[in-house]
Amino acid sequence: MTLGKQHKGIGKLIQLELDRISAIQPSMEKTPLALRLAFQRLHFLSWQERVLLLENIHDMEDFLALGLAEIESFLYRSMHARPLDMGKIWEQAERDINILDRLGARFVCVVDKDYPPLLREIHRAPFGLFVRGETKALNQASVTMVGTRSPTSRGLYTAQLLAKETADEGIVIVSGIARGIDAASHRGAIQSGAAATIAVLPCGPERVYPSSNAALAAKIIDCGGCLVTEYPPGVSLDRYRFPERNRILAGFSKLTLVVEAPEKSGALITAEIALSEGRDVAVAASCLGSSRNSGADALKEDGALAIKAGAELVPMIRCEYNGI
Repeated sequence: MTLGKQHKGIGKLIQLELDRISAIQPSMEKTPLALRLAFQRLHFLSWQERVLLLENIHDMEDFLALGLAEIESFLYRSMHARPLDMGKIWEQAERDINILDRLGARFVCVVDKDYPPLLREIHRAPFGLFVRGETKALNQASVTMVGTRSPTSRGLYTAQLLAKETADEGIVIVSGIARGIDAASHRGAIQSGAAATIAVLPCGPERVYPSSNAALAAKIIDCGGCLVTEYPPGVSLDRYRFPERNRILAGFSKLTLVVEAPEKSGALITAEIALSEGRDVAVAASCLGSSRNSGADALKEDGALAIKAGAELVPMIRCEYNGI
């Protein structure tokens, strides 16, 4: 009984430490990049837990001496993870540095000033993001636009038009660079040229999925936008990574706009995550009733706002950003 009370008390102290980290977001400017990249691969830890550990782990020697038992002891909780090969993880981190150099990419940690502020607030926020392109857009007001990979012609037209109109107002367009609505949303922002667009990848930074949108990805970067992913180089493309990616799509913005989506569309997962995080969800008015829109129609019936023009989004988006 006494031991149980002691462990419960220690658990509360650990939670207080995690809350402290969330509040002060300590700087990692002096933390070696290889160490940050190594901790990025400890995916079973929350970002707060990783930052807490990094207050005591300062270099390669410290990291190599760290194991699953040491992490459990430090954080006072059991880990449902495979045994860790810290040497292999460190080697992977060093390879990541070389790949990032070759790509001209950056690693933006959760406590860095370039990290998207709204994304930091979500449950299971990524510890860091691999970014190809300009990081400036990460801290600008944005709207997330999602939809089906197999849209109607009306859906494609609407996505591109709404994205252009929204970008014309200086709002960044965030999407997943998938075929269909996502790609059309990115193209609309590029057509505007008044604001950048961000593509969130379900794979490592060295590739684009789908590969058929590689030219679009290059255009996004050329026009001042960026490609972002939480996955390190070499991570395989698995089905479960798509809903994981959707939480980042939802987390980037105050509002998620579902342009056109049938039942069981991945876009509806993004909308559900957005709602669970206390964010707003809207649908495109012109796509209501289309043959590929039963999912978004249901969102409208549940109270989602129907958007007719990009300018309607501006008051809802900009209120979250001071000085914009």
